[in-house]
Amino acid sequence: MSPATYDIVTVGGGLAASAFAKSMAESGAKILILEQESRFKDRIRGEFISPWGVEEAKQLGILDVLCKSCATKIRWVDMGPGPRDVVATTMQQLPALSYSHPEMQETLLDAAEKAGAEVRRGVRVQGLEAGESPVVVAANGGSPERISARLVVAADGRGSLMRKLAGFAVERDPHPFLMAGVLLSGLAVQEDMVRIIFNPELGMVASIMPQSGGRCRSYLGYPVTMKYRLQGNDSFDLFLSEVVRAIPMFAPMYANAKSIGPLASFDADDSWAPHPYRSGVALIGDAAATSDPSYGQGMCLALRDARVLRDHLLRSPDWTQAGHQYAAEHDSYFHNCHTATTWFRAVFQEQSREANLRRQKAMPLIMKDPTRVPDHLFSGPELPLNDGVRARFFGEA
Repeated sequence: MSPATYDIVTVGGGLAASAFAKSMAESGAKILILEQESRFKDRIRGEFISPWGVEEAKQLGILDVLCKSCATKIRWVDMGPGPRDVVATTMQQLPALSYSHPEMQETLLDAAEKAGAEVRRGVRVQGLEAGESPVVVAANGGSPERISARLVVAADGRGSLMRKLAGFAVERDPHPFLMAGVLLSGLAVQEDMVRIIFNPELGMVASIMPQSGGRCRSYLGYPVTMKYRLQGNDSFDLFLSEVVRAIPMFAPMYANAKSIGPLASFDADDSWAPHPYRSGVALIGDAAATSDPSYGQGMCLALRDARVLRDHLLRSPDWTQAGHQYAAEHDSYFHNCHTATTWFRAVFQEQSREANLRRQKAMPLIMKDPTRVPDHLFSGPELPLNDGVRARFFGEA
C-alpha cells in the first residue's frame, strides 16, 4: 500500500493522546490516532486529577467535556488533619476531578474525532522506523500498513513498545511498595471529597475516590514485605480487612462495600525516559514517565505532557527543535515531581530505623502546622523545591 501521510500519528488513544490529538486537530493538524483496544475495559488505573492537572485540562480544552460527561468535581481532600478546600487553597483555585477511566477514554477519543482527528481502533502496531519522516507499521486484521508522519507520538503506556522500538533508554527508581485498587459500590462517603490517609507505622496508605453513579475507586498501598499480593476476587475480603487495619476510621465507610470491578495490585516504581524525544518520536504520558501512584500525579503529568508538546509544536515550524524543547521541559517538571514524591515517601512510608527517627522529628511539627508539607501534589511542580522547603518538611528548620 502507498504510505498514508499525516502530520502526527499517535500510538495510543488514552488521556494524553486524545487530549493532545483533539487540541492539535483544532489547530489544523492532520492527525491519526491508533488505538489497540476496540472497547475500553475497567482496569486499575489512575482516576484522579489534582487541581494543577485540572488547569492543564482547562488549557487543553477538555475540562468542560469531562465535566459534562463523566467527571465528578472534588472540592475537598482529607489527608488526615481534616478536610481541605482545594478550590480556596491551591494556586489554581480549581477543584480536583475523579472519573471512571474507561468512560473518560471513550469521552476524549470521541471528542478528538469530532475535532477532526482520524481514529482507528483495534489496531496493533508492529513496527516503527524512526527518523526525519518516521513510519509506523500497523495492522487491523489485514496486511500491515506503512503510515508516515512528520511526528510520531508514543502514548502506549508504561510498557511502551514504541519507546523500545525508538531506542529510548529507561531509568528506574524502585520502591518496595505495591498499590492495589478495586471499584466499589455501597461506600458511605461524601461525593465531593477524596480521602488519602497514610499510616506511617505500617508503611501503608488507603484512599477513597468517589465517582458518579454511587461508585468509588478504593486503593491500598502496602509494602512488598507483606505475605500476600492482593490480586483477584479471592483477595477482596483481605483487601477490606487490610484497609480497615491500616486506617481504622474507614471501617464505617466500608461496612456495606461491594466489589463491582476487578481487584489487582501493581508496582509503585518511578520510571522515566530521559529526554523523551528523538528521531521524530515523542513520548508522552506513562510512555515518557511513571510516578508512584500513592501520590496521584500520573494523570496530571500526562496532561502536562500533552499541553507542553502542543505548545512547542504550535510555536515553531521546526518540529525537531520543538520536540527537543518539549523533552527538556518535561525533564524539568518530572524531576521536580519525582523529587517531591521521594520526600513524601521518606516521611510517610519508608520502613527503617532512620525513617522512624525522621518521623519523630517531623510529624509533631506537621500536626501543629500542616503547611510544612509541600503542596506540590495539588498545586504542581512549579512550587519552590529547595533545601529550605525540604528542611521545613523534615522538621529540620
